Amino acid sequence: MKISRIIGLLLAMALVASPVWAAGMVGLGAGATPDYEGSDDTTGVPMFMLNMNYDSGRFVKLMGPNLKVNLLADKQFSLGPVLNYRAERDDVDNNRVDRMDKIDAAFEAGVFGGVNINNILLGVELLADVSDEHDGYLAQVNAGYNWKASPALTLTPGVSATYADDDYMDTYFGVNSGNRGSSGLPNYSADSGFKDVGINLAVNYTPWEKWGIMGILSYKALLNDAKDSPIVDDEGDDKQVMLGLMVTYRWSR
Repeated sequence: MKISRIIGLLLAMALVASPVWAAGMVGLGAGATPDYEGSDDTTGVPMFMLNMNYDSGRFVKLMGPNLKVNLLADKQFSLGPVLNYRAERDDVDNNRVDRMDKIDAAFEAGVFGGVNINNILLGVELLADVSDEHDGYLAQVNAGYNWKASPALTLTPGVSATYADDDYMDTYFGVNSGNRGSSGLPNYSADSGFKDVGINLAVNYTPWEKWGIMGILSYKALLNDAKDSPIVDDEGDDKQVMLGLMVTYRWSR
């Protein structure tokens, strides 16, 4: 399926999800993230988000490269399609990794599900490559808590774990004659398994009627064959940190 058709399908689902928007929020800012998965260098990136919530409980959520559309008319459970953009690995700061063959950007599509039990958030996300770049799939489980610390301050800490199959792992962490380029890195085969665990914190501060500030901090530890890859172990870092800050604007019906 072409990427344009997938995006069109998700947007169509968003439009027909419910005729009434109850509330929404949009955010724009900047952040810093690893130069590539497993890098010890950082690069600046734009940060953006969009939440549209409906009276029925359905929602559309865009957080950076990840778009979710909840199709359930339920305020406790969520289920629907998800589309994810994975950035290319090219022109990175590390000289040896930069001399490996380029990995183009990938689009991944799949399904997500979640439940909110008294502000305890549990979720799962299944993704498969639809752009013929890594041809793999990933599964992530996550848990968090939505804490209203004050009328203007909401804190959402969370934890996650991600499983990746052989195709994904070999594309991003493997080294062989097909992708080594002129890097001189040793052969390495990366097999399927849990590739990372992480903790994160979202801080939403809204002291003004419409405007606010959102901060995001994420720490991820690479595991198993991802951690042991020469791309990470020799040239990078298995500890991955991402942070961002956005100005937000919210509205309600």
